[in-house]
Amino acid sequence: MSAEPVTAPIYYYVDHTSRFEHNSGIQRCVRALARALLELGQPLVPVVWDRQRQCLAPASAQALAHLARWSGPAAQAWSPWPDAPAGPRPNWLVIVELVSGPHNPSRNQLLAAARPLNLQLAWLFHDAIPLRQAQLYGAAASQAAQCHAAYMANLASYRLVFCNSQTSRGQLLAFLQEQGIAAAPELEQRIRPLPLAEDFGGERPPAPTANDGPLELLCVSTLEPRKNHRGLLKALGWLHSQGRHHWRLQLVGWAAEGWVVALVERAQRLGLPVHWHGRADDAALARLYRQADLCVYPSLEEGFGLPVAESLWQRRPCLCSGEGALGERAAAGGCLTVDTSDWRAIAAGLERLLLEPELRQRLVQDTEARCFRRWQNVAAELLEDLACAP
Repeated sequence: MSAEPVTAPIYYYVDHTSRFEHNSGIQRCVRALARALLELGQPLVPVVWDRQRQCLAPASAQALAHLARWSGPAAQAWSPWPDAPAGPRPNWLVIVELVSGPHNPSRNQLLAAARPLNLQLAWLFHDAIPLRQAQLYGAAASQAAQCHAAYMANLASYRLVFCNSQTSRGQLLAFLQEQGIAAAPELEQRIRPLPLAEDFGGERPPAPTANDGPLELLCVSTLEPRKNHRGLLKALGWLHSQGRHHWRLQLVGWAAEGWVVALVERAQRLGLPVHWHGRADDAALARLYRQADLCVYPSLEEGFGLPVAESLWQRRPCLCSGEGALGERAAAGGCLTVDTSDWRAIAAGLERLLLEPELRQRLVQDTEARCFRRWQNVAAELLEDLACAP
């Protein structure tokens, strides 16, 4: 597929991703979208926030080397920082990261920093989760929710906001309406859906084959409350207590919350066949997918649901929620949807998958019938909207 590159280089915000030592959902989006834009011939200037001088600045060579990890763009693929803004028409600064909270620039700081570079801002909005799921995060959640609410309210003032799913767009528009901002001119035209991709590069692996060993389960998810490892481990513990032992779980994800790690370690001490990989590079993750029979993603809420999309791309059926953005991912087939807020429903779904090989096979066949949206589709739509913006 093709799209005409925007005439001038796009400034591309990589501040957190260029420093963060993990490759979580937003970081995957930053890398994958940048790579797709570059492959379409769109020049990108990598931008970070200089906290000392309170301004936008070019990313360092070290930052670009870090961005190249996890299948990110090659360090040499980026464009250098221009000597001066090109022409009277503003250039774009595209922000895929979440820029919220006291350690990030404020709206006014960003606008002030963009002005001398003749930049206008376009954002990718991921989710309203810090507001909607604040009850999961204890004392620190109140401040995070307030910061996120301010961030969401500010999005109404920008020229373009792209939302990563229909669900996230609906939640943003509903929030703005509640804040009395819905009357802003052409708000719904400026806040647009831009669903993320469901392909993960390279060739899709072969479908899982029947074997006499334990059913291999894979869960790829940061260890934090919303991802609902508690519900998954309770469900698996119950199955184990009922004599359903013919399974093995591989967990992949970094430890964002200590008590979730403690739950995993307790499950291991109780004898559950649970193996935790704190981090995995691209090769290790691909190997775990090839070894898996199916994936389990018990998250309570997502803005998009990249792990579900990746599971289906890897030809592995997935047990997940059927609500919100996860329901959007599941709708085209390959998923067994359950109420992930109820561990008993997770247990019942897993029991079906353990005992019904014909169900697993049907779900595998459903993954074959899916059409997968590509990152170049996302990049092309983004460029078209940027080029046509008034």
